Amino acid sequence: MSDQVPAGEDVFRWRPGMGREGAVLHLVALDGRGELTTAHARLVARALGVSLRTVWNWLAVARREGRLSACTPDRATVSPDVRARLAVWGGNVSAVHRELLAEAVKAGVADSVPSLRALQRAVRQDLSAGERAGLRGGEGARRRYDVYGKRPSTHRNACWEGDHKRIPVRVDLEGSAVCPWVTWFIDVATKVIVGVALTPHQPARDAVLAALRTGISRQDPYGPFGGLPGVVRVDRGKEFLCRTVERALGAFAVPVDDLPAYKPYRKGTVEGLNGAVEEMLLVSLPGYTHRARPAEAYHPDPVEELLPYPDFPPPPVCTPPVSTPGWH
Repeated sequence: MSDQVPAGEDVFRWRPGMGREGAVLHLVALDGRGELTTAHARLVARALGVSLRTVWNWLAVARREGRLSACTPDRATVSPDVRARLAVWGGNVSAVHRELLAEAVKAGVADSVPSLRALQRAVRQDLSAGERAGLRGGEGARRRYDVYGKRPSTHRNACWEGDHKRIPVRVDLEGSAVCPWVTWFIDVATKVIVGVALTPHQPARDAVLAALRTGISRQDPYGPFGGLPGVVRVDRGKEFLCRTVERALGAFAVPVDDLPAYKPYRKGTVEGLNGAVEEMLLVSLPGYTHRARPAEAYHPDPVEELLPYPDFPPPPVCTPPVSTPGWH
């Protein structure tokens, strides 16, 4: 073969996206007409970023086997039988592999069972993360990977969601370091925090009543947001479901929707608020307890360097915080 491309002949020109298959097909055609030169192979090697020797190997495989592309080895797959065994063994791939291997050895076909690594790779490729979690932890674990639909849009004050949150920030309360709690209500339609109360201890019904007052009352110093909600959604918090709060809301004919426990997606608006406040506000405050520190070198900030509780900034709300026990 000559190193020179014949003048005036059909010279190979690589196009983006052609890849190995298209290039080898063209080289085979040139070879069949007796026009293939080293220059053609060198052009392919330069265009595809491989060596000239590799191009000649591709051409040899095409002549010998009639194959233009790379040979993709067969891989193990998750068959219905393997899936059923995974369900029995709670997603334990090693146990399934031992069982398959024992049966194959007994039948004299041990070579038909893929290796443990191959089976683990097949499970990762053929089963989604939700399916794998479901095999290990059941339907509840699988549902953590589901996509939940949005609730239909509503008008202002159609629904409020309420929750408690322990603030991960240590503050100075008369010489002692404590983490305050916040109780708040958020309007689902407008995403406005209509009521809030801050306490230096775990909240009780007084914090719920104080937060409700800031949300329902629209007279100075409260408002302009707030009013009477159509319904209040909570997640089985005993402070929200006590008789005192029930009577206070019942006097305004406001029902309380008691959601199932451990279902945070049922009140996603206030759960999203909890996470957003921590990521956007609390992380920048002194005494933040979730800040990264060197391993085995945790030393809490001295009380003298913490914010005094009376000066602790309440979460960003659209209404002034109400006076609650410990708030001055």
